[in-house]
Amino acid sequence: MNEIRETLPKSKVSAEFTPSFGLKNRHLQTILSSVGPRKRLICKRFKKHNQQRTEILLDGGDGVRLQGFLNCAPRTNATKLVILIHGWEGSHDSTYMQSMSKTLLDSGHDVFRLNLRDHGETHHLNEGMFNSTLVDEVINAIGDLQSSHSYSQYHLVGFSLGGNFCVRVAAKASSADISLSRVIAFCPVIHAHWSNEALSHPKNRLYDYYFVRKWKRSLRKKLEHWPDYDFADELDTLKTLDQMNERLVPAYTPYSNLSDYFEAYAITGDRLAKTIAPCHLFFAEDDMIIPISGVEELSRNADIHVTITKHGGHCGYLKNWQWDCWQDEQVLDILQSA
Repeated sequence: MNEIRETLPKSKVSAEFTPSFGLKNRHLQTILSSVGPRKRLICKRFKKHNQQRTEILLDGGDGVRLQGFLNCAPRTNATKLVILIHGWEGSHDSTYMQSMSKTLLDSGHDVFRLNLRDHGETHHLNEGMFNSTLVDEVINAIGDLQSSHSYSQYHLVGFSLGGNFCVRVAAKASSADISLSRVIAFCPVIHAHWSNEALSHPKNRLYDYYFVRKWKRSLRKKLEHWPDYDFADELDTLKTLDQMNERLVPAYTPYSNLSDYFEAYAITGDRLAKTIAPCHLFFAEDDMIIPISGVEELSRNADIHVTITKHGGHCGYLKNWQWDCWQDEQVLDILQSA
């Protein structure tokens, strides 16, 4: 880890994250951040904002439509819009999305929570199935949003796979007509091959099962609207992410094998050699899904600022038993410096 810390540019944001007693365990950080009492508390606190949101359908190009929800900060004419992108099989209503949104809204920033294709309740919008390489439609959707909602600054924040999408947007959007002031990613997927290997390890079986269950639920929703897909009879026979990927990726993406598919949305090598905005990437050494060794493979672009914490799990970063979240505070600090 010392080598990584010395060779990569560091964020100006403090790398110190010290959770309260009893919250250092990576599994507690990961699980308690999204379920149980914290989920109930965040949903209660965010209820008013959910009632005041505005649904917007965005043009992703080639007939693709992506859904999102705009919340405006109370009693202010916000000059900054923060666009949030959830993780794989999350949605605009994921606990971490609501927590981050409330923090930003309370600080006077408007927030737009974007759903990726086939996430949330959007399976009916597009016939084609989601896959993780579909960054162009996200770029187009952001452009559509910016064409109809004018702000002095636009910021992009993502979690896990959503973080991966965010930095790919920053890397690919130099030729697109979009504006970004800061891009922030928490525990972004660096290379899905490494994450897939981590999830297949026996000690991470719980997380593999979690994603299998959520992916199957999403695929069954897809079938409700597009019954011509022919995987219905096979879903019950597929028990692991490896089995699901091996069956579904060659059949429903442009990639004939998993290696090419995973490589297509990796952010290693020179993928981030040029970005249209400074990118702040946060990783935790104890993340069981994103192997921290992969940070060494990121580009040495001076606009890539990496913060590595000892604790945090996967997109957890719970500070205390009052369920305050460190990653929410980091975003505010970065926006103040923008």
